[in-house]
Amino acid sequence: MTLSLRPDESIQKLLVSTTSRLIGEYENEAFLITHAHSHFASESGRVRGTESPVSRNAYMIAFRTEAPPEKQAGVVIPDYSGVGEVFCAYLSVLYGKRFDSHGLVEGSGFFQTPDLTTYNHISNHRYNFNSYEPRTCFRVPLNLNVVESILPLLLSSDLDSDAVTKLLAASKFYMRALQNAETDPEIAYLHLITSAEILASFFSYERDEIIAPSILELFNNIEENMPDGAKVVRQLQGNFRSIKRCFVESICNLLDDEFFDEQQGFMFLSKDKIRNSIGAAYDLRSKYVHVGATFGGWVRPNVRAEELRGGRPVVPDSEFAKILEKAPGFHGLERVVRYCILKVMAKNGLEALMSHRERA
Repeated sequence: MTLSLRPDESIQKLLVSTTSRLIGEYENEAFLITHAHSHFASESGRVRGTESPVSRNAYMIAFRTEAPPEKQAGVVIPDYSGVGEVFCAYLSVLYGKRFDSHGLVEGSGFFQTPDLTTYNHISNHRYNFNSYEPRTCFRVPLNLNVVESILPLLLSSDLDSDAVTKLLAASKFYMRALQNAETDPEIAYLHLITSAEILASFFSYERDEIIAPSILELFNNIEENMPDGAKVVRQLQGNFRSIKRCFVESICNLLDDEFFDEQQGFMFLSKDKIRNSIGAAYDLRSKYVHVGATFGGWVRPNVRAEELRGGRPVVPDSEFAKILEKAPGFHGLERVVRYCILKVMAKNGLEALMSHRERA
């Protein structure tokens, strides 16, 4: 007798949700992402299709895998529950919206109970990473069919494995930044810095590209006038290549004119000051790590998505105040990091991303 009602052992089904709302669906022979409907009418405060602090929309992701080995003592059954976080990381970057994974519903022939802890959390629906409106920078339609453009990261063996590993790590930190932005903006900001540092590892530079002219002149004097000067310079420049300047150059080189054209104004990042802003963001991270300087209250999200402050914060440390004045707030750094991840994805085999991009 065939037990046809039991889960197919080669099909995995995951439940994910977002504080935003997407339409449509996407399906091919090995992958499906579609809506998971909820009886919102019976849930307090929820009205289908409207934005509110309790807005949350769920989606089912199903994908086909190899059939697991025959179940017997000592055989390990594959567990695909972690794939949900991977999908959510890429979806967060693609749409610029918060996504959460609730785990498997069916996996390797078993029914499973999803974790709905975050599903009922409230959020500020006016923040651009929660709202029902597409992001204005690197605008991608909020339609599930756009998922096709990122599937090579999950299903293709043609992409460089090291690049995929780095992109996944950068995307995960970006996702965690959105998940923490409302409750712990400081940690969220540090996640964005970490994501940007991973992106910076895609690039390498010659000495003259990342070392300031004044330092290069000093190196030349050492080489010419000091015994074993060349050896001393090699040791020194090794340290200079791996720190702040490499970080700043890598991120700024990914920001093109379109990035600055898509969001303009006094409270937004500008092309002429972007290096100072990105450098100050890195300095905030250094201040936190080395001396424990807290800054969460100065970078928290706001409903206008403003990226800069209008003046210098009043804090006891004057140097720290200058850094806070120049550094982007959460929205500014978040927009930078998402844009850079998408640009690096496009440069590493996901050219289809550019075809889905819309102008605001």
